[in-house]
Amino acid sequence: TQSSRARAFPHARLVVMSRDTWNPEVDDTSVPLVGEWKYPVDRPSGPVVCSSRVVSVLGVEGLRKQTMRLGAGPDASQTGKPTQNATCFVHYDMWQANDTHQEVWSTRRESEAHQIVFGDASRVHEAFENATTMTNEAKRGSQGLKENNETSLQTNRPVPVPVHSKRKHHVGLDACLATMAPGERSLFRIPHQLAYGELGNFSFPNVPPACDLICDLELIGVKSAADEPVARVDMLYEERIERVKKLRLEGNALYRAGDFTSAQSQYEMALSFLTDDMLMQLHGRYLDEANSEKLPAHLNLSACFLHQQRYHECIDQASRALAMDSKNAKAFYRRGRARQVLGQDDDARSDLLNALKNAPGQEDAATLHALRDLETEQVKQARARKRTFGGLFGHENGTDGEESDSAGDAFSDDNDDDDEALKIEKMNARQKKVTRLAKRDRRVLEAEKKMDDVDEAGGNNEPGVVHPEPFLDNEGVFAKLFRRFGFGGK
Repeated sequence: TQSSRARAFPHARLVVMSRDTWNPEVDDTSVPLVGEWKYPVDRPSGPVVCSSRVVSVLGVEGLRKQTMRLGAGPDASQTGKPTQNATCFVHYDMWQANDTHQEVWSTRRESEAHQIVFGDASRVHEAFENATTMTNEAKRGSQGLKENNETSLQTNRPVPVPVHSKRKHHVGLDACLATMAPGERSLFRIPHQLAYGELGNFSFPNVPPACDLICDLELIGVKSAADEPVARVDMLYEERIERVKKLRLEGNALYRAGDFTSAQSQYEMALSFLTDDMLMQLHGRYLDEANSEKLPAHLNLSACFLHQQRYHECIDQASRALAMDSKNAKAFYRRGRARQVLGQDDDARSDLLNALKNAPGQEDAATLHALRDLETEQVKQARARKRTFGGLFGHENGTDGEESDSAGDAFSDDNDDDDEALKIEKMNARQKKVTRLAKRDRRVLEAEKKMDDVDEAGGNNEPGVVHPEPFLDNEGVFAKLFRRFGFGGK
């Protein structure tokens, strides 16, 4: 049975990999700087393997890096590496670097990006280590000597609080982030000295003694200390919601400008303020307001991933939107389109029919067009199978439908040559058909633009909004025809 991580993020291209290709030697300059990365067949829940060059990070003993995707900041102010006390918005999966490959942490599984104040954990860790070293030296110096007040005061000096046990790996993340630019995604091997040390960690997360970590780290975005003067944990509810609205609106502008990668970063940063811990403490209008911001962020992320051809992430975000609003037509549509590309035809058809059912008036040209494409493709596949295997099963008199139609059309054309009036009538019919198809294509394009547009907070997609079921007499003609031929409906 696969883990929840594997179920949440299945990968289409899972192949058996050569150790030589996917585990290059350290600092081998013949290996490309940026290669490919995949989840292995025998480890679908990770850790990932990467064919990029393994680079030793200068100044940090034991830290190694493989670049999975180069960075590309959303604007000129974010093209550099993080500065001290900057807020880094990150996604990461972390595993034990041993034979068990046990997961230590995952922000992607919960779709909840973390915020890390760059340098904070390292500063606390260094202060604690220095104070501990000074205390131990003072104790050793006092051995064999008579007790005196000065030595007693020195040895009993209060020691700074260490890094919290759940965040000890943040020291290693600081070292990793120092090498990254916004938008970059890299695979690191973090030495245990920068994580849970010689003793490991008994409680959550469970890490054995002296265990190195493998970390798939993505730097979504960076906000300077001036832009984010208050840490998320110290923010009031109103401050968090204000940040979410600002980031979502910035993402909408980038999306409509066609910059889907930067828009994705803004939406993911917005979601990092709407943590599950905060939502569990809200109720009434405050919870409704938070959910009305969270839903469009998930929907817009699914649209960004669909444009970037990251279909598994699109399915994941659309599913999260449907968990909040089970009748959201856009979420069904986007998930259906992604599943259609991945060849999951049955699931795609189910999603598209649900999108049609929950669309206003139970009619949407974009959804109908997608369904028609899906059915047409299946008809083509069935005909190809018939041509390939038909003779094997004794269908000697069977002919392909297209060939029969072609023969009939040829016979009809011969008769039309003898009848000028019938010929003119046929030309007019063809012209009407061309005009009708052109109008249909325009409707499809308009509907696709609507389905593709970003979602705003507090609109018709807000959770809890009741979608009325229309009367049969008010249904569109396309919905009636689809229902007549057995494609969905009640």
